[in-house]
Amino acid sequence: MDTIATIDVIAESESSSEFPSAKHNSTVPALSSFPDSNDKSSSALAVTSEGNFASVLAPLTPEKFSQVVSDVEQRLRIVNQTLGMLNTDFDVILDEMLQAIRGKIGELLSADRTTIFLLDADKNQLWTNVTGEDGKNIEIRISTEPTSIAGEVATYAHIVNIPFDFFDDPRSTQAKKQFERTGYRTYSMLAMPLLNDDDQLVAVVQLINKLRVNDPTIPLEDSVDRIGFTEEDQALFAQFAPSMRLILESSQAFYSAAQKQRAADALMKAAMSLGQSLDLETTLKKVMDEAKLLMNADRSTLWLIDRDRNDLWTQIVDQYGLTKELRVPMGVGFAGRVATTGEVLNIPFDLYEHPDAANSKKFD
Repeated sequence: MDTIATIDVIAESESSSEFPSAKHNSTVPALSSFPDSNDKSSSALAVTSEGNFASVLAPLTPEKFSQVVSDVEQRLRIVNQTLGMLNTDFDVILDEMLQAIRGKIGELLSADRTTIFLLDADKNQLWTNVTGEDGKNIEIRISTEPTSIAGEVATYAHIVNIPFDFFDDPRSTQAKKQFERTGYRTYSMLAMPLLNDDDQLVAVVQLINKLRVNDPTIPLEDSVDRIGFTEEDQALFAQFAPSMRLILESSQAFYSAAQKQRAADALMKAAMSLGQSLDLETTLKKVMDEAKLLMNADRSTLWLIDRDRNDLWTQIVDQYGLTKELRVPMGVGFAGRVATTGEVLNIPFDLYEHPDAANSKKFD
């Protein structure tokens, strides 16, 4: 059998934790020269360029020594927290950051829902994470082209403020489809760009449904503001936009670095697995597990081409733990198309809206 592999990676999903609010203490003072011996009010730890810790601690009274120890303990705790972040999953950190900022923006501007679309300049896409019905995170990507309101904001770097009633606007087509599918109604929308110092796009912030009263026990149609978002809301957002932009830029930089490191680790593990087993099924499973981890995918499937039968086949484990073989003709379905064309196929959310999704719905 002539076997050529086609990788089909679908449905990104990753768990996350709720981001707790945090109160920050005063900033940590920098180490300075040892204070004058006549200055009895100073309790900060200081080191002279010529001295050492022993000479610094020797003249201290028990009271001052206790204060110095407390000072050092606080500083070391902050250093340990910083170093600990280097071993943390930055996907989780970024997601927690986005949740915290979304929550605060929604609170300040009385929005029922807030979405932050981050720019992926390499792919010309905007992306964000949303929580699915199962509580897991799903990554959503949309084009930066003006085919959506967020895309319009990204393209022209201008604010879009659509008052009540949003459904009267010709750009409400997707929102109406969502209403039919989920029952959630959009009454007003405010979408704003976040630009860096060079006026380059960093993110698009989208607020949905300005609330007159924020009470989850009251139906949305009764609590929504019948005017919508105002210029005062836009001015309030502009006040804290620079700080928010800096946070997002820094978070994205760490996230990108973490992704590259994760890719290197996955490739290394996949390469090592090739020499650890002579069993093809075991080896392929290990390789696909690493591919799934690398792509943050909920599932991954390796389709092999059977030239004799002109189709693709794979093996999956069903709900009863039994291994089943699946086959699809060449050219049929998304995997079949990739096998025929030899080209990458990347379908954003929602795949079921794609005209060729019939085969995916069948196997799901």
